[in-house]
Amino acid sequence: MKRLKVISVVMVLSMAILLIAGCAPAAEAPAEKLVFGLSNSWIGSEWRSQMLANFELACEELGIETVVEHADTDVPGQIAQINNLIAKGVDALIINPADIAALKPVMDEATAQGIVVIIIDAEIAGDDHVNVVINQKEWASISARWLVEKLGGEGDIVTIEGYLGHPANEFRMEGVAEVLAANSGINLVGEDTGLWDPATAQTVAANFIAANPGLDGIWTQDGMAEGTLLAVLASGLSYDEWPQVVCEARGSGLRSWQKVLDEHDDFECIAVINPPGCAYDAVYVANNLIMGKEIDAEKLGGQFGNTLYKPLTVIDKDNLADWMAEIADKADGYTIDKFMTSAEIDAWFK
Repeated sequence: MKRLKVISVVMVLSMAILLIAGCAPAAEAPAEKLVFGLSNSWIGSEWRSQMLANFELACEELGIETVVEHADTDVPGQIAQINNLIAKGVDALIINPADIAALKPVMDEATAQGIVVIIIDAEIAGDDHVNVVINQKEWASISARWLVEKLGGEGDIVTIEGYLGHPANEFRMEGVAEVLAANSGINLVGEDTGLWDPATAQTVAANFIAANPGLDGIWTQDGMAEGTLLAVLASGLSYDEWPQVVCEARGSGLRSWQKVLDEHDDFECIAVINPPGCAYDAVYVANNLIMGKEIDAEKLGGQFGNTLYKPLTVIDKDNLADWMAEIADKADGYTIDKFMTSAEIDAWFK
């Protein structure tokens, strides 16, 4: 009993000393919540809206507060966005870049202040940040190679690209150019931009079809492939005169594909998924880095050596039915999406 009384006295005295010093012995103040910022310079597509929603979802799952700069703006405007986020004291920055060179100085300023910077949708050179993206060049090359194969390595084709100068577009068109250079029997007879807009792409495709009788193929990107298919359907050409097209990994795009297939059971197409889930994955990568985890250098790749590539997923005649079931309750504007699993993200780290 005496020993317990002595211990009790010591504990009381210890608590008194801690309280006098302004400390509580067992009730440390909770750490402040993390705050992640998103900078996005273009809001003209469902893909971008879904990307933003994915960013918010991942942050909600992790209990992270968000600050978003999401508006149509030019490169100086995006630099201002990033400066605003830095000034607000974010712990991590997720950036969908409008330019692969001009943003570098402001990104360096962020990392110099201890902010984790993750780039999505394009690759930017640098030792102090990480790109979490699909391989845009390979993304385009897959469908370009498929188109060449379907044409038997010969024929006249046209290409409809997205925004000229946008990083993702430039990487994609580089991939297409390499595929065409390796196949001398394919003649590129026209090039134009569809501005990543279905209606614009439909008009461009219709003009190409009218100006090039006997056109064999049309290659384009996501956001425009359904418009291209609709132009073919409206062209008045018989089925055996249709140019070969690529298809759209979106709700309405897959449904249009299926509708054609229902009428022509030998119709073939391809769609390579460009998942806006990259924003979701980037949040988890940033959180891991803030928690002290280290990326496995062997998992980094890309032309700058600082990129974590999400796996690419292809939709074709063999798995279209599975994906139609996947989007049964999704809106037409829904972009087919893929999130990395926890195990896949953890595999990027030591």
